[in-house]
Amino acid sequence: MHDAVCCDVADLGIVETTWQGETKSQHKVRLVWQLGTKMEDGRPYSIGRRYGLTLHEKSSLAKDLKSWFGKPPPDNFDLEKLIGQNCQIVVTHNERDGTTYANVQSVLKPGKTKLKVDPDFVRFKDREPKPAVAVAATRVGDQHGDGNNVPF
Repeated sequence: MHDAVCCDVADLGIVETTWQGETKSQHKVRLVWQLGTKMEDGRPYSIGRRYGLTLHEKSSLAKDLKSWFGKPPPDNFDLEKLIGQNCQIVVTHNERDGTTYANVQSVLKPGKTKLKVDPDFVRFKDREPKPAVAVAATRVGDQHGDGNNVPF
């Protein structure tokens, strides 16, 4: 079990996933936590988990929020309020194709240790796009050569 603080809530948009041979499209969100443990370079370790963006009582997101805060979230809960909130997370390690992955198994009420988000952390929504994405966006955005970024 690790002490952690939520440092990001990233809207992933509509994501196609395949499970047990069935492919479906679902709106996803990623919660990211920083741990109290530091890496060799002094930055805190971080770990995230993807969730379907639904607060239905049977959803993984609703279950984790309930175990985190001790009660089910309201239907209109703003996930941005999670940033800066402490908790404890249980991490499991799974191996697939020769690579070991760390996965958030559960999110629990915070322990006695209170963590703060590292001031150098940059949220997903505030990061510069990767070069390949920026180049592709420029190509798509200037199709008409008139500076109008609307493609129709």
